[in-house]
Amino acid sequence: MSTLKFSSFLVLLTLISADLSSCQNKNSKSFNLNFTREIVLIGTGAVAAVTAYALLNNVEQFTTEEVAVLDPMSVNSFDRGAIGPYTEDNLGDAILYTSYLLPLSFAFFDETRSDILDLTLMYGEVLLIQASINGIVKGAVQRTRPFVYDPETSLEKKQTTDARTSFISGHTSMTAAISFFTARVFSAYVEDDAVKILIWSGAVILPAVTAFSRVNNHWHFPTDVMAGYVVGALVGYFIPELHKTKAYENLSIYPSINLNKPTLNVQVKF
Repeated sequence: MSTLKFSSFLVLLTLISADLSSCQNKNSKSFNLNFTREIVLIGTGAVAAVTAYALLNNVEQFTTEEVAVLDPMSVNSFDRGAIGPYTEDNLGDAILYTSYLLPLSFAFFDETRSDILDLTLMYGEVLLIQASINGIVKGAVQRTRPFVYDPETSLEKKQTTDARTSFISGHTSMTAAISFFTARVFSAYVEDDAVKILIWSGAVILPAVTAFSRVNNHWHFPTDVMAGYVVGALVGYFIPELHKTKAYENLSIYPSINLNKPTLNVQVKF
């Protein structure tokens, strides 16, 4: 849940900068903030974050008896090969924590530096929404991690709440979300096709290496990382898409009162 705390600092600034951004020339920017849209995104993320927190708090540790009856053969054949002893995943951790710094690269290019506040707030939304999705899915599914099925792993490692949060892979999904977000943003500013290919290649490879490391070190099953990769990539790609200038001009989201009931209206211009 530390990602939620970090992202909350970024998204709180959205409410202030959204109004400032709307006063600027929208046609001169690749992405634009809108007060109402940011309220919807942040509000949704906040509700999801609270839900994730509640679900994760309800995850209970395995008892000794529950660990004793775990059967590796109950795991589907596709995922079974990931079962093995507990191993620290130093590579996966290093890639994840390094990936958090990727958007800092926006500050080193003139084109992105001029929109750095908007991009920072969009990044905060990506972190908030992705972390919330991870928490909700992990807390609801409570899938046992591969190393828990291995007899060589100590009982201490098996009897933690984290041992029951295998699906989806948080490392993979968050790395994918950040990588795809960074690549999508740069694609809006970079005109050289060769550079775009290089950027997107890195965005695809980074979470793939993370996924491999998570499976190889018995923290996740293949289906955990596959699902995490897809979910993270979608979040990282479509948050910037929602903020594209053309989308901003053609999409309106506004509240209203209908029969004494508050409603949220969405209007799309074609």
